[in-house]
Amino acid sequence: MGVTSLEVILVLTGVPLAIMILLGLLTLRPKFVRTRRYRPGEQWSHPPVLWTANPEALRDGAARRRGRDGLGEVRGGARGNW
Repeated sequence: MGVTSLEVILVLTGVPLAIMILLGLLTLRPKFVRTRRYRPGEQWSHPPVLWTANPEALRDGAARRRGRDGLGEVRGGARGNW
């Protein structure tokens, strides 16, 4: 008793199709817990957050110098004076 080509086609197309339908239904389902989103024009009620890619420099005070080296000269910029 062999496997027919129709069974192979159904397995090779049916299983991926069933997975895609299941994932589609999971993404479209209503969310039960909705967080309140910020809308433009609303009052901002959260504390400010300072994001930096180099938190060690912020702790060491390098970020507070605002691009100046120890001598007070501006470093970096378009001229490449790093």
